[in-house]
Amino acid sequence: MFFGGFPGFGGHSGSEQEDSPGDVDNKEFYEILGVEQNASQDDVKKAYRKKVIKAHPDKGGDPEDFKKLQAAYEVISNPEKREIYDKYGLDGLREDGGNGMDPFESMFGGLFGRGRGGGRGGQQQQRKMKPIVKELKVTLEDVYIGKMKKVTFERQRNCDGCDGKGGKDAKKCTTCKGAGQVNKVVQLAPGFITQTTAACSTCKGEGTIYENANKCKTCKGEKVKMETKTIEVPIEQGIPNEAPVQFSGEGHEMPDVMAGDFVVKITIEPHKRFERKGADLYITKKISLYEALTGCRFYLEHLDGKKLLITTYENEIIAPGSKKQISGQGMPFYRDAMSHGNLYVTFDVEFPKANQLKNPETLKTVLPVPKDLLVLSDEEKKKAEVLDDFDKDGVNASAEGGKGRRGHGHHGHGHGDDDDDDEQGHGGRGQRVQCNQQ
Repeated sequence: MFFGGFPGFGGHSGSEQEDSPGDVDNKEFYEILGVEQNASQDDVKKAYRKKVIKAHPDKGGDPEDFKKLQAAYEVISNPEKREIYDKYGLDGLREDGGNGMDPFESMFGGLFGRGRGGGRGGQQQQRKMKPIVKELKVTLEDVYIGKMKKVTFERQRNCDGCDGKGGKDAKKCTTCKGAGQVNKVVQLAPGFITQTTAACSTCKGEGTIYENANKCKTCKGEKVKMETKTIEVPIEQGIPNEAPVQFSGEGHEMPDVMAGDFVVKITIEPHKRFERKGADLYITKKISLYEALTGCRFYLEHLDGKKLLITTYENEIIAPGSKKQISGQGMPFYRDAMSHGNLYVTFDVEFPKANQLKNPETLKTVLPVPKDLLVLSDEEKKKAEVLDDFDKDGVNASAEGGKGRRGHGHHGHGHGDDDDDDEQGHGGRGQRVQCNQQ
């Protein structure tokens, strides 16, 4: 779940551990959590929850102490890791990483490096179950503020009724004679045969079987059972979209195989007002033409519910599509929640609709008038070509364009021209069709 080196932890060297195997530093993580070494898992969780709130950097806690607390909980909350830590201390956790695939190798590697050789006594690296990956949808508000979310999932765990053994008084499988494997002869083609080795179906490759009376009543001899697990996932402030949060050893497990991890993929849902790009936030603000010419001021409800009073300079003219910024009002930076990105505002100027200007001539008294402003006579107005609204399908340009929407005297509908066209033998449109026919 947490990666990188964590400075400040104690621990004996590998040589000291070999010389005095009973004298290992296995108390530090318990001291960090504030629990006894025989504390139950519930006590460990309760202690962690209390400390993590106070230790979080956003609450004034020291970032290094916060990392230590996370690492301590990572180990003590996992039964397998806790057992290794109790026996061998931090060196045991480091060496248990084997080929580096275990997250604890990357977590402690920066501090202690690799263990000598391939682990304690050169033991072979244990297999590990595949991780469980689950998506967790969160809001942009969750990421801005930071919070804990509960996630429930199904996982396979070793049966606690038989400690993953399946029963008692196991007997050697008579089918495979305790080998766990059987040889099979397979015919590839007429006259061609081959011999393969497969897991014994009677004992499922275990080499031992249990009589029905001796099978575990909890798992019925299956050694594992399904259970429902609920985990609290920390949504850190500023966490990126699709970021993975990993819980080591909280996934599936089975006998003689290391428990897999549980990985939560954080998916941030789109927001109706804000767009996020890294640590920056973007909004579009609609303003009237009056505000665009005189400056604007408005309240903006931020992601934490607080209302920001935002204003432009007095009498500032805002061009359509212009963008302005407020420094430090964006998202908190990931794992640096004391710093924030910027908030960018793009202005969308709404112009008056048709007939909303009651007396357009009055604008000449308050707005600058172009020196080359063209003033049309009534006759010129009749002859002028009037622009239609743009139609991407080309309806106005083709079907409607021939109607000759000329001049303001026809109110932009071209009825007068239609009458003239009828008197002259279908008018301009008819003539264009006739030319095309020729």
